[in-house]
Amino acid sequence: MNEKEKMSYLKALMYIALADDTIEEGEEQYLNQIGNLYGLQESQISELKNSLLNKEESLENILSEIQKRETKLMLLYDLLAICYTDNNYSIMEKQGMRNICDILKIESGKLTEMEQVMQEQVELQEKINKILER
Repeated sequence: MNEKEKMSYLKALMYIALADDTIEEGEEQYLNQIGNLYGLQESQISELKNSLLNKEESLENILSEIQKRETKLMLLYDLLAICYTDNNYSIMEKQGMRNICDILKIESGKLTEMEQVMQEQVELQEKINKILER
C-alpha cells in the first residue's frame, strides 16, 4: 500500500469505530496498533481521529484512495474486526459497513460471508475461554 492508501485505510477503520459515537478501549488499542504499524505517532493518530469526529472529510473521499480489490476486502475484514472488539456489532456499525461496501463497490454477499466468519470466530473464542476457565 502506498502512503495515501495507508492513511485512507486507517481513517476508514476509525470511521467504523466511531460509527456508534464511542471508541471502546479495545477499539482504541487496535487503531493505535495499526497506526503504529504504519509508522504514525500517537499525536498523528489523534489528529486523524479528531478530523473524523469533526467530519472534515467525507467517507467517499476517504475510501477513494483504495483501489485494489484485495485491499478493499482486507479493509472490510479489518473493519469487522473492529466492530466485534467490544462484542457488540451495533446497528449503526452494520449500516456503516453496508455503506462502505456500496462505496467500494463490493457485493453485499461478500460482507455477509465475512460477518458469518467473524461470528464463528467469536463463538470459537467463547468456547476456548470456557475450556480455559476464563
